Amino acid sequence: MVTGSYIKSSPGDAVVPVQVMGREDLDAIGATTVADVIAKLAISSGSENQSDSFTQGSTQGTSNVNLRGLGLSSTLVLINGRRQTISGSLTNDGSVFVDTSTIPAEALERVEVLKEGAASTYGSDAIAGVVNFILRKDFEGMEVNVGYQTTHDDDQEDRDIGFIWGGGNDKTHVTISGHFLDRTPLSVAQRPELADNAISTLYSTFLPVAPVTVADGPYAGSYGQFENVPLAGCTNTTGGVLIPQPSGARCGFHYGPRFNLVNTEHRRQLYTNLTHEFDNGMTLFAEAGWANNNVEDNPQSPSYPYLAFPVILPNHPGNPFGAPVVWLGRPLGADFPSPNAPRENDNRRFSLNLTGEFENGWSYDTALTYSENKYRQIQPDTIQSRLNAALVGQGGPNGDQFFDPFNPANNSQELIDYISYDTDTRRTTDLMVWDAVVAGELFEMSGGSAGFAFGVQARQENYEVETDDLYEIRFDANGNPIPVDLIFLGGVSEVKTDRSSYAVFAETKLPVTDDLEVTAAVRYEKLDNDSSVDPKLAMRWQISDQWIARASVSTSFREPSLSQLNATAVSLQGIQDFNPDGTPKGGVAFIRVASQGAQDLTPEESTNYNLGLIFQPTEDLELKLDYWRVDYEDLITQQSAQGIVIANPNDPNVIRTPSGQLIGINTRYFNSSEVEVDGLDFEAIWSLGDAWSVKANLSHFLNYDLTLADGRTVEAAGFFNHDNFARSLPETKANAILSWIDEDQRANLVLNYISSYETTRAVPADESQSIDSYITLDANYSINLPLGFTDDSETTLTFGIKNLLDEEPPRVYDAANYSYDPKQHSPLGRVFYAKAKFRF
Repeated sequence: MVTGSYIKSSPGDAVVPVQVMGREDLDAIGATTVADVIAKLAISSGSENQSDSFTQGSTQGTSNVNLRGLGLSSTLVLINGRRQTISGSLTNDGSVFVDTSTIPAEALERVEVLKEGAASTYGSDAIAGVVNFILRKDFEGMEVNVGYQTTHDDDQEDRDIGFIWGGGNDKTHVTISGHFLDRTPLSVAQRPELADNAISTLYSTFLPVAPVTVADGPYAGSYGQFENVPLAGCTNTTGGVLIPQPSGARCGFHYGPRFNLVNTEHRRQLYTNLTHEFDNGMTLFAEAGWANNNVEDNPQSPSYPYLAFPVILPNHPGNPFGAPVVWLGRPLGADFPSPNAPRENDNRRFSLNLTGEFENGWSYDTALTYSENKYRQIQPDTIQSRLNAALVGQGGPNGDQFFDPFNPANNSQELIDYISYDTDTRRTTDLMVWDAVVAGELFEMSGGSAGFAFGVQARQENYEVETDDLYEIRFDANGNPIPVDLIFLGGVSEVKTDRSSYAVFAETKLPVTDDLEVTAAVRYEKLDNDSSVDPKLAMRWQISDQWIARASVSTSFREPSLSQLNATAVSLQGIQDFNPDGTPKGGVAFIRVASQGAQDLTPEESTNYNLGLIFQPTEDLELKLDYWRVDYEDLITQQSAQGIVIANPNDPNVIRTPSGQLIGINTRYFNSSEVEVDGLDFEAIWSLGDAWSVKANLSHFLNYDLTLADGRTVEAAGFFNHDNFARSLPETKANAILSWIDEDQRANLVLNYISSYETTRAVPADESQSIDSYITLDANYSINLPLGFTDDSETTLTFGIKNLLDEEPPRVYDAANYSYDPKQHSPLGRVFYAKAKFRF
């Protein structure tokens, strides 16, 4: 059975476009994790599969898929054809997604990618397409894999070991697999050019409220009212920089080297399944999976800036100005160590499936599947009330210590510990799904038997957010959020909610003639507060022995996530402020961005079109070309915080201090007007004799027109999209695999291509808006050796290089964020790896 249909067919020439990556393809690309697989999907663009504390700080230790660049929430991810719960983690833009990092690569049999909407078959979320991870269940014997990977320029390492065992008898078969990975960090300090713009203007600066003269000492000098006076010895500290201002200079902080490009991770994954055939012909399939993926470090800035910008009085013993001063800065700067923000990610999955045939030859397939994800996020900050008390001499456990921002070395460790705090947030999601399908043949037609399938499905989904008392957002009598007692982070609201949905669906496949096949499907889904009917019509025409044409049209939908409906959360985003005349105001700074759930959200809807040709001039060559289009309406997204400030710096949702300093932005989820996207997919498979073969995939955007909240339509394809809700979208992504296979040897050369694109950010004179194309080559060689513990044992050794030519990621000017695009490019450079596979 192919992904996208409940009626048996072949994925290669099916009526719907399906790309298949088998075990040989996974070995050819040197995949160790599912994220490695996703990186080679040309159809996926804008996934979050790499560490990035600046633009995806809450998804560390996870991975996901973004088909067509239509959003993480618009891709339906299945495991063995069954749904999986979403991750408890949220992206900065509030997207929810299935965490694919919990799938052990050792257990993968193949990956099937349905490149069109499939709501008529699977229901909500399948707008952009479906990725179905099919796990191994018929494995015989024992296989152990040991791997090692290291970067060429430094010492970042991955060490992994995996195993799979399978065995049984004529009736029962059991498969057990596991994968364990230990990953060491790669600090930005080892690749400083990748975060050279990650500079904050808020290290420590003082603004006298009246003209003052300091006679002597490190602050000696005369200063005007509200002149910027930098921290004494600012540039004597690692990371301290002077930033000129219209009046004076600020002490800034180059925080980039404090963060990681790769975090320390430990991943533990186990998977097992059992197949049993009963005497009456019924087959039982049961599976269970467990994953524990932890990010152990994830270093942050020593502390965040104090966004209230307090006034320090002249009676402070450290105040050298003899007058009140406004403090623009952070309690702990360049002289202090970085605290960690670890993540814990736990996943469980159980499924029980019964299949068989009735006496009339019709088949049945029913399953009960439960999955659960728990994501814990620790994030450090400073307690505002305790810092305020310390600034007036009432800090510390005994209430008798001053916090000294003028000379940070005067602050005791006891006082620092007293004001520091680790927030602790836990998000739990779970999903229970029961479905049942019957399928069989209805009647004979000119081209064969008409197939039919009918099914029902019920889903129960739960979502819960828990956090510590200090970090919880509470609301006043008018429903307005009360600020939490922290100097920078904004808190989260506790949520406990659930919902159910029910569906009936039907599909028929009609072989009208030997050359023409028509497929039709329809699904009715009843949601808690809405309902949807989604039909699909598809056609396959065998024009000749060499040519096949296929076409389809369907509708799809996605209901709002429980988080988007109910949760309030605050993230940190690098925001460029603007004056009312449209000119930039200061530099980019990380600002609190509050996103509020909206109960008035309606389901997203889309109409999907696909028109394709398959050309097979010989048995050795197959070419596929598909034109696709998605007309997306009522897209659910979060307002762009940067876009709000650009459109109107004095918008009511832009929060400023009385002096006009930007300190926060309120956003909400909304249904945008529409997104119209179309493009081309190309796939080629070419066997060059017995030893050589080529596989190639290309995906190209023709248009990606999206409508913003203010009604303007912009083109997103070919742009970085920093100021709208789309992600970076290179127009073209492609990869090709050249393989050579001998009896006991195999070699692969993999070409990866990402086209150039542009940013619309205003850039300095020494920067460019153009983001170069990115072309990398991977190579590996494997040899089978008759080594092992038994006569039929075998050992396979693999040696490989990723990014053979050591291409650097293209430079991106993204203000205070990384100077490359983590959603498209790799920061690792050349990577060496070796693997040993033992079979016995």
